[in-house]
Amino acid sequence: MTETARLLLTAGILSAVGLAVFAWRLSRPGRAGHEYLVDQLKLSQLAGLLLAGAGGTGIGLAVASASAPGAFVEASAGVLTLAAGVAVLRREPVEALLIAGTVFLLHAGFAWFHRPAFIAAEFVPRWFATGLTAFDVYIGALCLLARRARPR
Repeated sequence: MTETARLLLTAGILSAVGLAVFAWRLSRPGRAGHEYLVDQLKLSQLAGLLLAGAGGTGIGLAVASASAPGAFVEASAGVLTLAAGVAVLRREPVEALLIAGTVFLLHAGFAWFHRPAFIAAEFVPRWFATGLTAFDVYIGALCLLARRARPR
């Protein structure tokens, strides 16, 4: 495993654990309504930042291999993901979590399609695409589950 892979694995695990903590806090019963709203806001803000980071990563991969086949598609997906991250930061928490969860799941599908038979993107390492797919599904599911939390 390369140093880059270790760094990205560590960052992915730490951000996934951090978001899981917020999602867990949302599921605890016996809290006031405003506490749920504040935690949904914090989770949606973190999700928006992660979406912007995922978009920036896609743009960076495309720029590093600008003449490779699929670079334009990768850059376009990166710009759309970045824009979705900004949109998440500008919405109410419940709506923001819906947008973030949906975009993360769409991005997971895009990352999964980085296979030789689908998107020609040789510049995206297979381990990265596989890890990104798993990460996106996990974070998307957390966002969608967290938006359902309500005071009891």
